[in-house]
Amino acid sequence: MCKKAVLAAIVFLLFFEMAAAAGKEALTLEHIFGEGRYEENLIDDVLWLPDSSAFIYRQQIGKIDGLWRQEAMTGRVRLVADWTALNKNLEAARPDFRKPDLDNVNSHPSAGLKAAISPDGRQYLAYGRGDVYLLDLATGRFRFLTDCPSQERFAAFSPDGSQVAFTRDGDLFAVELSSGREKRLTDRGACNWLLNGEADWVYEEELDVARSFWWSPRSDQILFLQFDTSPVAPFPIPDHLAIDSRIEWQRYPQAGAANSRVKLMILDLASGASRALFDAGLTDDYLPRAGWWPEGSKVWYMALNRDQNRLELRTVEPATAASRAILSEEDRAWVNVAGGPFFVDAERFIWASERDGFRHLYLYRGDGMLVRQLTQGAWTVDEVIGQATPGERVLFRGNAGDPRESHLCSVALDGGAFDRLESIPGWHEAVASPDCRFLLDTHSDLGQPPRIDLLDAGGRKLRSICSEGIPALASVCLSTPELGSLKAADGTTLYWSMLRPADFDPKKKYPALVYVYGGPGVQMVTNQWQSSRGLFQQYLAERGLIVFTLDNRGSARRGCAFEQAVYRHLGQVEVADQVRGSQFLKSLPYVDPQRIGVYGGSYGGYMTLMCLNKAPDHFRMGVAYTPVADWNLYDSVYTERYMDRPQDNPEGYREGAPLRFAQGLAGPLLICQGTGDNNVHVQSTLQMADEYIQAGKQIQLMLYPRIRHGIRTSKYKLHFHTLKAQFLERWLIQGGPK
Repeated sequence: MCKKAVLAAIVFLLFFEMAAAAGKEALTLEHIFGEGRYEENLIDDVLWLPDSSAFIYRQQIGKIDGLWRQEAMTGRVRLVADWTALNKNLEAARPDFRKPDLDNVNSHPSAGLKAAISPDGRQYLAYGRGDVYLLDLATGRFRFLTDCPSQERFAAFSPDGSQVAFTRDGDLFAVELSSGREKRLTDRGACNWLLNGEADWVYEEELDVARSFWWSPRSDQILFLQFDTSPVAPFPIPDHLAIDSRIEWQRYPQAGAANSRVKLMILDLASGASRALFDAGLTDDYLPRAGWWPEGSKVWYMALNRDQNRLELRTVEPATAASRAILSEEDRAWVNVAGGPFFVDAERFIWASERDGFRHLYLYRGDGMLVRQLTQGAWTVDEVIGQATPGERVLFRGNAGDPRESHLCSVALDGGAFDRLESIPGWHEAVASPDCRFLLDTHSDLGQPPRIDLLDAGGRKLRSICSEGIPALASVCLSTPELGSLKAADGTTLYWSMLRPADFDPKKKYPALVYVYGGPGVQMVTNQWQSSRGLFQQYLAERGLIVFTLDNRGSARRGCAFEQAVYRHLGQVEVADQVRGSQFLKSLPYVDPQRIGVYGGSYGGYMTLMCLNKAPDHFRMGVAYTPVADWNLYDSVYTERYMDRPQDNPEGYREGAPLRFAQGLAGPLLICQGTGDNNVHVQSTLQMADEYIQAGKQIQLMLYPRIRHGIRTSKYKLHFHTLKAQFLERWLIQGGPK
């Protein structure tokens, strides 16, 4: 054994001896990623009954992993079904059916497999053994609605509760619940490039569109999107673990290439006929949102142009297909697509807009006439939660007061100041009952795992639902990250978080690791519990690392000017801000300026490559996983939103491509990539590796066979985090071979 390895082993053993002497348990990667010892035991998959009297949820209580029912007023809890026993019974009822490989269903397979409650509150609709089943909430008995090897997705009750519609193999189907009779609603035949009622990959990934059909309020029609994916070139995703090296073909539109042609369709249940209400393919528009007007007399949809700088809200009469725009949003850079209109009643709706530089709420009449702006200020509304009884206040979530936090608020429809509903600092998210009399408030901060309280519409706490936190962490010595700020080169305030070792000594010199994401639409520096990602950073801090995160310009929830600083120049402003963060670290007397590393995944992997390739004087080494190496290789919707098309911005694409600057790499680099990644393809990593080879640079590469984009949560998560930790131990903590 070399002297370096011996020294590392001695340090490791000394740490465990010190932890034991202090009566504390040392974090291990096996505990975090192998055993799941520190997972939160919160209520999950929460669904309110339609009358708001109770909510249904999954939770492990004692030895029972159950589906439970809790009454809102009394707190009385009843077991609906033992989930383990239920799944055994489902498997026994379908012994010949193979469980579907959900990793091969788009990028977010669970998006189409959400449970639902029937309109009368008596039935629970869910998925098992690849089929859809109903569970009686009173008796716990189940029955399958489908019997097919193919996976059903997006199952949804009709408003009258008589039918359930779903998609299968790109078509729409419905089951009549009284008879169990299944009916095919659309038929793409041999045209396997058509998708009816479910989105193509890029819509699901980048526009947050998955289920794309909507029952009419009278249950007699279905509005749906039809995707003609034939213009999109198939992209190969090889599987070399198979003996015959199989290839999965994915319709993946790269930047500047053709998109799917999308139509807004309407289907009449009685006749079975369907027809187009709007053909977005004629104008190359996107259709990111659609739905019915409350009384069902008309439908609404959003049309977003290909440049994504103009969005219109339109209405259309189903009988005539006559449509008109009732409002529009324009921006010099891009328009962020939020939720659709939130209907106060049949005559009024609330609309979220960033027209004044921050996302705020506006009250409109049904004809598109603005009534008033409801919220304003240098802060952001995140989402509308619901409409409080008796109906003249709207509940929402936003970051007023501190952009690093999230709070529950309400505002009156007739204007005036908003009210904050809770007083606990940190991060709050809520699931509201249908009438918004009750709110299930999940809250946490950097030092406190999530807890759940039941609130009334005014924010008064009725009782705790989950308050035990994570008991296993009581025996672990954790550090609480510090929050702070610094100034970018142009004077913009940038927020950071810093995690120091629990036994931090300001007289010592510590290596520092910059954890980065840095991309639009995401915020990393928040006052909320960081789950397994945060525990991994605690593990690194235990080994003597300072972990630092900086939200550069371009990050979310800071307003348009902050986010749009990256427009047409991805990877340039962000790197400049991360360099500023590195300079800040070097100014601290307890940071070793020669040992600053950087790591991140997805956009953070891209940023890691950009920092190492373009700023090697500031970052000694790095770990990048699933990185984008060239924006020409990434998808059309995301890339063009921020960069425009390649032919319109060649310089921006060139300056924002890590593979153009491979010769700048000066320190150790580990790249990890899933070979089955259908988001950032292995193509990107291999092209980056090729550029490093041509530049004479040595890197370490780890491929994870058949794994999609989320390596850190995959079945290989323990191996992945162990590999990263060992690489950081060798090259950053120990400083590498001397």
